[in-house]
Amino acid sequence: MSKFAVKFRLIFLPFVYITVCAICIYTFLNWLLIIKLKAFAIDQDIINFFIPAIFIVIPLVIWLRPRLKLLKFKNTGRHDPLSGYIMLAFITILAPMAIAQMYMVTATGKLTRLDNINQINNFPATKYYTARHFYVSKGFSHFRFTFVVSGKSKSDFDMYIYAAVPVFDHLFPDTNQIAAIRTGANANVLIFIDNKLSNMQRLKKLTADSIRMMRYLNPSFVMPKYGDAGKYGAIAVVTKQYKMKFNQPEMKISPAAWLAVKYIKTISNSLSLPEKENLYKVFTAECDADFKHLQLNKFIYLNRLSYNNRDLKNYVTAIKLKGDVIGNEPIILLPVFEPFANRNGNKLLWIFGSFVIGAGVFLITLQFTPLRDIDFDNLNHAAIIARER
Repeated sequence: MSKFAVKFRLIFLPFVYITVCAICIYTFLNWLLIIKLKAFAIDQDIINFFIPAIFIVIPLVIWLRPRLKLLKFKNTGRHDPLSGYIMLAFITILAPMAIAQMYMVTATGKLTRLDNINQINNFPATKYYTARHFYVSKGFSHFRFTFVVSGKSKSDFDMYIYAAVPVFDHLFPDTNQIAAIRTGANANVLIFIDNKLSNMQRLKKLTADSIRMMRYLNPSFVMPKYGDAGKYGAIAVVTKQYKMKFNQPEMKISPAAWLAVKYIKTISNSLSLPEKENLYKVFTAECDADFKHLQLNKFIYLNRLSYNNRDLKNYVTAIKLKGDVIGNEPIILLPVFEPFANRNGNKLLWIFGSFVIGAGVFLITLQFTPLRDIDFDNLNHAAIIARER
């Protein structure tokens, strides 16, 4: 038997078996425990990278390391070739395993079609949604600004802006209520807009999303000041542009869900504080301009952020920061502007591609590393490997 055939049979093929089994077993456990049963609430990065890293080490040490000892290494004292082989095998398995976890989440996620966004609480939670009737209210958006030092030797300064935009089942304030007041009021009713006497013609020109509050006032509240002119009551309107002369109680909102928008910019951490502040101002100005023109209502479908998404807590913190939201834990949805069929991207291709590249490098490296002086033709292979454990 040729030396290459020995290496291929005793080292490379077991390495392939270990890779396939490790990826399949871990992916199945991830799907069963995290997605299906929701037994643990773990950050997505830990699931995709850190746990797989520990999971991979076990079969590499138990099964692959004894086989790699069949090779004849030249120890220079500064480098350990055996550890180098283990590291190469580790990276070759970790890359497709991490991509497989991402692919499994997107590929197995179910799509729920909603007629009205308010129905999101009437169905079991799924990964994806579409909605026919909804209203995105940028005017009630909540923001959170965070800064993180990252990179090798803390060389990067990351600036994040998290925007949580509420989604209602109707225009907010309630268009139905506004329409009912407009059409049901007596033609002789008094009209007050921003604390000034106005007329019905101007009221009808106001768009619903420009109105902060609209109330019908009974004649008993109006006649003491306006006499018979107020016998039909009045409609009091406050627009969003009107500046109140007193502290107005914060308006409470209870949206059906929230859309997630994130901006990030990385600059050098070695910059001075004034330089960072100037770049931060430029960054916020750019984000503000983009956010104003962002057509969030043009999404194709919505991706629900799960409890183990690392950005989720920042969106939740932004929502709870002002204390103006009524309701339980918010539902955070990431708007996606691409066809639903493209949700997996090229992940499946990269699973196989990354493994083929890593395995090819591993096989080439084996070719240039000689075997130890062992009679592989006449000795039992299993006995040889067992001896190296």
